[in-house]
Amino acid sequence: MGGGKTKKPLSVADKEAKKRAKELLKKAQAKETKEAKERRVSVEISDQLIKRAHKVVSEAKVTTPSSLASSLGVRLSVARALIRELVRSGSVSLVSKYRGLMIVKPPTKS
Repeated sequence: MGGGKTKKPLSVADKEAKKRAKELLKKAQAKETKEAKERRVSVEISDQLIKRAHKVVSEAKVTTPSSLASSLGVRLSVARALIRELVRSGSVSLVSKYRGLMIVKPPTKS
């Protein structure tokens, strides 16, 4: 006996449709800005910078990306890339690596 559920008036349905469209637009814009932030900028590492980094690493007992960045006056991402390059070339020894932290030392002389 209670009857069925009554349908909403057209004006309410229009408002809900506009609201959903607005939310979808916001989500799309948020996704675009997130993708823009995630784009990686390739870093040009010159030979001169690699030589300076090698000199700094060879003078210290151990070096981290943070200490290398502060001593060379470069960004942390550049310092990480320099350390990766030095480890790949074999001019430094990797002591420990955990997430973004890499600890390197000069190679031992045998």
